[in-house]
Amino acid sequence: MNKICFREEAKDWNEALPIGNGFIGAMVFGKIGTERLQINEDSVWTGSFMERVNPDARENYPKVRELLLNGEIEQAELLAERSMYATYPHMRHYQTLGDVWIDFYKQRGKTIFKKDQGGLLSVQHESVEVQTYNRELDISRAVGKIQYESEKGKYEREFFASNPDHIIVYQMKSIDGELLNFDLSLTRKDNRSGRGSSFCDGTEVLDGNKIRLYGKQGGDHGIAFELLVQVRTKNGKISRMGSHLLVEDAKEATLFITARTSFRSEQPLQWCMDVLSNAEKESYGTLQERHIKDYLSYYEKSNLKLNYKDSYEHLTTPERLEQMRNGIEDIELINTYYNFARYLLISSSREGSLPSNLQGIWNEEFEPMWGSKYTININIEMNYWIAEKTGLSKLHMPLLEHLQRMYPHGKDVAEKMYGIDGFCCHHNTDIWGDCAPQDNHVSSTLWPMGGAWFCLHLIEHYKYTKDMEFLKEYYGILKDAVKFFLQYMVKDAHGKWISGPSSSPENIYLNQKGEAGCLCMGASMDTEIIKELFNGYLEITEENQLPNDLNEAINERLNHMPELQIGKYGQIQEWSEDYDEVEPGHRHISQLFALYPAGQIRMDKTPELAQAAKQTIERRLKYGGGHTGWSKAWIILFYARLWEKEEAWKNLKELLEYATLNNLFDNHPPFQIDGNFGGACGLLEMLIQDYSDKVFLLPALPNSLSDGEVNGICLKTGAVLDMKWKEGNIDKIKITAIRDCKFILVTEKEYPLHLKKDQTVFLDKNFKERGRKTK
Repeated sequence: MNKICFREEAKDWNEALPIGNGFIGAMVFGKIGTERLQINEDSVWTGSFMERVNPDARENYPKVRELLLNGEIEQAELLAERSMYATYPHMRHYQTLGDVWIDFYKQRGKTIFKKDQGGLLSVQHESVEVQTYNRELDISRAVGKIQYESEKGKYEREFFASNPDHIIVYQMKSIDGELLNFDLSLTRKDNRSGRGSSFCDGTEVLDGNKIRLYGKQGGDHGIAFELLVQVRTKNGKISRMGSHLLVEDAKEATLFITARTSFRSEQPLQWCMDVLSNAEKESYGTLQERHIKDYLSYYEKSNLKLNYKDSYEHLTTPERLEQMRNGIEDIELINTYYNFARYLLISSSREGSLPSNLQGIWNEEFEPMWGSKYTININIEMNYWIAEKTGLSKLHMPLLEHLQRMYPHGKDVAEKMYGIDGFCCHHNTDIWGDCAPQDNHVSSTLWPMGGAWFCLHLIEHYKYTKDMEFLKEYYGILKDAVKFFLQYMVKDAHGKWISGPSSSPENIYLNQKGEAGCLCMGASMDTEIIKELFNGYLEITEENQLPNDLNEAINERLNHMPELQIGKYGQIQEWSEDYDEVEPGHRHISQLFALYPAGQIRMDKTPELAQAAKQTIERRLKYGGGHTGWSKAWIILFYARLWEKEEAWKNLKELLEYATLNNLFDNHPPFQIDGNFGGACGLLEMLIQDYSDKVFLLPALPNSLSDGEVNGICLKTGAVLDMKWKEGNIDKIKITAIRDCKFILVTEKEYPLHLKKDQTVFLDKNFKERGRKTK
């Protein structure tokens, strides 16, 4: 249930197995002849901070706004492109660190001649023939294993990424066959055929058992990086040849891999040397034991177990995915998929690390799609939707800590672009917290809501934790985000407070004149996000009796903001006017932010809007929507919130069938990690929906998931829920209060609960109390 399994080497990067400790990660290919470990370090980004704010924005954005209010879309967008887009369109982007190559030159297969993409003939080697081969990633332990048998004998490899020891460990053993002989080297180059550029300053051997790869990313203040690998052998000889290490006749060999950049350390090389020195003192067993203990301290915070009748463990993961495409439901694989999402979060977002980016930390490109940055018009937020509710609150912090990097730049952008006191960010940010507009694409570039959406995660973290020290540290950011919109909003012709210039990411509308447009005033998503921001701020200030100097202005805005409108197709309107879309099947469904992650549309409180939301989804799907992994994941969440259990289940299966790669990575395409997190969150939302005041149990439980249990689910009011269900009905419930709390449990009926801190209540299938206890 907790393994990703292959019976062959990885054909490409999308079949390699990911490991990570939050800071460094690897994609392990499992090659017999020449093994490749593609390495990432989360702070390897291109260059230093760039000042990109357009100096003409402040003077011209009111003119852009006026043109939009007058319906002069083309002129507005032309002026915005010239005056509001950044002086340089792109902020910094994420890159691969490099590759560790292990050339088992005595285990090469037959020599072949093959033409590359440029038509050049090259000498290559086929993979050696094997009698057995198994490559797997055990999600329950965060340990990978490769086992194979060839004419040379039996071999075994094991690998993991340790957070406590700051290393990746890759161990190789000859079980009963020829001893290990290999050539170890490092590269940092584009591995596509014909691309010969190297992106480092050099490699060298140190101390006779280490290889170093080093360099600096562009500019005087760019990021310097270090990648070091140390070899330890049993009954073997290590020697140097050029910048390679040769290992001969070893029964066993272990690689210790670490990396560091100047983003975190003044002397990254010395840091790496110290890490390797400490690792060298420990046995392999001790390192692995420490790693597993650390990993399980997060992984075992919560658990979901869906019962199933048929097990397909004898099949590989690609075979199981193919089987699902042919109509066979594999509930066990759904369990694995859910657990894999938690594995990915633990592996890519740890205390002190950078946030999980568009690819978590796993990226092999020097110019990845969308820069593998932090795209904050949904994608990076989706990465963290499961964090608080699954007990991984600490792993939410890298996202929130990044707000502190963004904050000074966001205040600068607010003042320089808009002449406003406050904090804002557009639809992307980078390692330095750049908040200026990104790209030169009219459908996405000018969207000043990114900082506000980030701040909703700040509000959510506080709701779950009630951490006063956290609130003291972050309250100023939240208040400045509110200040920005109090000044940025204007009244429309109907006297309603709206925002703009903005857009509805990343969609294009047709106005009454037949003109295509992206920039607008008062997009529905803007209003929905601002309402969440304002209400969250008011709740926090009132609860903690904080200064209320903004409250009167906030309430005035809230009382005179547009309500959600139902359009001519019965859909939730995306814009202030009932425009048609150029692409009715667009991947973004931004107007349904109110349904999820917000709770402004609810089945129990706004049934008419809920029906319009359903119509919105059906219209999108009718025209081909949900065709990217993350978009499909969002649709699962929408249907779950609408209690459309079979539609939610159908889309969850389709996420695995058509938008999941063989190693279970989400496929945008290309690989993008948000769909993994969103899909897992969608499954959880079928089982439990938490609106603070009410907690709905099994609101969208499909027939196929009639039996199961979930443990360790955190509720916003301050309790932890364990639940078991049979034949589609609640069987037993256990709720433990972390602090004093009260809320209503909802199934067919409502059951009010009031618990004191450290109190646990047990309920049976009829919701009768079977006991209470206090620690």
